[in-house]
Amino acid sequence: MNLRTLVASALLSGALALFALPAAASQWVVDSEASTLGFEATVFGSVVPGSFGSWNADIEFDEAALEAASASVTIDMTSVDTGDDTRDSSLKGSEWFATSEFPEASLKSTAFRQTGDGAFEMDADLTMRGTTRSITLPFALSPSGDGVRAQGSVTIDRTEYGVGQGDFVTGATVALEVTISIDVAATVAAE
Repeated sequence: MNLRTLVASALLSGALALFALPAAASQWVVDSEASTLGFEATVFGSVVPGSFGSWNADIEFDEAALEAASASVTIDMTSVDTGDDTRDSSLKGSEWFATSEFPEASLKSTAFRQTGDGAFEMDADLTMRGTTRSITLPFALSPSGDGVRAQGSVTIDRTEYGVGQGDFVTGATVALEVTISIDVAATVAAE
């Protein structure tokens, strides 16, 4: 092979690599009835669980194509449910979620990585009360019936998002740390 052929071959290979399509992630169809977006807060030393009844997730994920994976979740903060109407009403108020001004929170992925067999981490931007902070959410992925299930949790400092104003800025009555948990059941859309 002469030099001209070698150079032409190298240029052609480089051009093809440049235009190669990236691997595609699979679209998930979330089963909202079988999925939960929850949280736990500690109030006067007792753990208080809660969840959000209304949220939407757009997820594309394939462990063989993590570079193409993405997740975007929008949460209706007015759908908070702790099993106590008075507490739920208080959480929607200006000292906590301020839902009249910030009715939604969001979570948008920035990167995924595998950390073990069926174990992953998602870097994401979490936005509440108009404030965005980066978080890392570890999660486990497992088969579930005809689909998949992703389960994980991350602990945040609520004051970094302005959640808990006035008397609640300190952790005297409500602890600063809140654990957010996901349990997402989904089927993978056929391509």
